[in-house]
Amino acid sequence: MIGVLRRAVDNFLGRGKAAVTVPVMDGPLKPNQLLESAGHVLTAPEIDNLAATPEGMLYTSGNTLVRVPGGEIARFPCPISCLAADAGGAIAIGFDDGGIEIRGGAHDGRRFDQVAGKKLNCPTAAIFLDANTLIVANASAQHRPSQWRRDLMTLGRSGTVWRLDLAGGKALMLASGIAWPCGVAVAPDARLFVSESWRHHVLLIDATKASRPDLALTDPPAYPGRIAAAAKGGYWLTFFSVRNQLVEFILREKEYRQRMIEEVPEPFWMAPALASLGKFEEPLQGSGLKQMGILKPWAATRSYGLVVRCDDAMQPMFSYHSRADGTIHGVTSVCEDRADLMVAAKGPGMLVRLSGAADKPVGTRPS
Repeated sequence: MIGVLRRAVDNFLGRGKAAVTVPVMDGPLKPNQLLESAGHVLTAPEIDNLAATPEGMLYTSGNTLVRVPGGEIARFPCPISCLAADAGGAIAIGFDDGGIEIRGGAHDGRRFDQVAGKKLNCPTAAIFLDANTLIVANASAQHRPSQWRRDLMTLGRSGTVWRLDLAGGKALMLASGIAWPCGVAVAPDARLFVSESWRHHVLLIDATKASRPDLALTDPPAYPGRIAAAAKGGYWLTFFSVRNQLVEFILREKEYRQRMIEEVPEPFWMAPALASLGKFEEPLQGSGLKQMGILKPWAATRSYGLVVRCDDAMQPMFSYHSRADGTIHGVTSVCEDRADLMVAAKGPGMLVRLSGAADKPVGTRPS
């Protein structure tokens, strides 16, 4: 009863979960142009899912799996939605139409389309705990990975995290009711960091049994995505888009959202984006964004580029940005390559290199 009354008061006053305010980018998240000035490596449509292997780095481009160096490895009937690799040479590949397939290693050829009787329809992130154990985030029970905007606009809260026994085929649900989990990393003390995009959190969950998640990072000004462990300690946390007050307001207006979903083509929804379409019909692309014909870096935007270096507790330390006037937007995956950090910007379809970024230990800042 108290909770119901508190929500009613919050809705009336516009505070708490009913607030439409967005935290400012400040402190470790203070904007810069370091990501925009990163070195260009290659261009590939819908580049995503970076993973390090003993033979070289892997990335996906739509439905194609590519190794650098080496070129195309395999092509599949549908887009690849997630990728994981272990030190033994095995890789786990998730697909936009559902399911996880294992290539290489002791379980080569195994495929999981269901886990514990539930369809694995939306695999967005995976990580090997060991050669026989895979953690998978299934972001939605209703939508595909490519339908992430629809899940946000319909207030999706049906994500789950699973522990898969690759040898026996058994599956254990570690957490449920998550609002689009799309990043997983091993945390200290046999736990996992899991990004929860729509509630703007990074969660801490038990890797061995079902439990209630704890909060590791709360209320950043952008949507957290994939997480990668850093060799020098800590983690790399990607943010695929930024939050803004207009989207926060629309998420609280049920009738408006429903009409927008039904009547407006999805590319023109007032929703987060991985890149600007460059068309006048696009929300926030006209009006007061420009002064004297120049797009200002602080202009309101639906797309943005952001990678954050976090410590062992997932607290931000420093960050790399591509602002509203930049092009390296929609960062969905990162991977260390010796002293450098490779960054996949899915929006423009570009792979860029942050030279020396991976060689900076916890506690240091980029120059």
